[in-house]
Amino acid sequence: MMNNNEIIEKFNSLMEKYIKKNHINHAYLIETNVEDKISLAYELIKKIMSFDTNSSIEELRKNNDLLIINSETNNIKSEEIENLKEKYKTKSTNNNKRFYIIDESEKLNDFASNKLLKFLEEPEDDVVAIFLTENKNKLLKTIISRCQLIRFFIPTDRFLGYDEETVDYMFNFVKNIEENKEDAIAYQNIIDSKKLSDRLFAQEFLNNLLYIYDDALHYKTINKVEYFPLREEKIKYISDNNTSDQLKNKISSINYCIDILKYNPNIKLLIDKLIIMMSGVEIHE
Repeated sequence: MMNNNEIIEKFNSLMEKYIKKNHINHAYLIETNVEDKISLAYELIKKIMSFDTNSSIEELRKNNDLLIINSETNNIKSEEIENLKEKYKTKSTNNNKRFYIIDESEKLNDFASNKLLKFLEEPEDDVVAIFLTENKNKLLKTIISRCQLIRFFIPTDRFLGYDEETVDYMFNFVKNIEENKEDAIAYQNIIDSKKLSDRLFAQEFLNNLLYIYDDALHYKTINKVEYFPLREEKIKYISDNNTSDQLKNKISSINYCIDILKYNPNIKLLIDKLIIMMSGVEIHE
């Protein structure tokens, strides 16, 4: 496992790709498995501002040119976005760029997301947004589309929060679909219905299926695995077993089922439907 200095050094190396002279985006989305995500946001700000030390970051905070929004609950409320917009109505007193960081941005509720979207659609020239998340798929697609995506992952499968057995379980589920297509439904021994009957587990399970297929698509385009570097052979198998369009369709199918899960459906039937959709069988509703 890399230590913090090694992580920062690797991240700064990646930043050279994203931070171009005289071309700063108004919004960045950092998707990462690093525990201390705020430190990555600070490094991004230092690159943008050509700062050398963290003390310069503290100066931004003292001057109210850097605001951080986070929540100890599972909900970032619209009031916090309203407060942000109110504070940034006026220009910086020090003629600095101004930044706001939204940590665990997947916690934005629907009202907060919509208010933030309006803020992003008409950005101020001197304001830069930085969103931090482990899973970009939990954010509104319209927010993602307005950000420069920076994906930074350190080599481990465990960032998903699961033990090796559960990670194997997910890959066995995928292997079942890839090998048996719509007949995979008949192989119920692969699918632990007790686990998937738990809505929270099913939600995380579907989110992580996205990671697997996103990795497969990424591998097909640039021969690189980001989410599951320790399972590269399995990712390669999925990638080789599908065209780019097939992988994109499977990702769309998973996203569809994630959306449906919000409405408390029968989870077993939803998973069956997912298997059919991922097998390329068109479903008419």
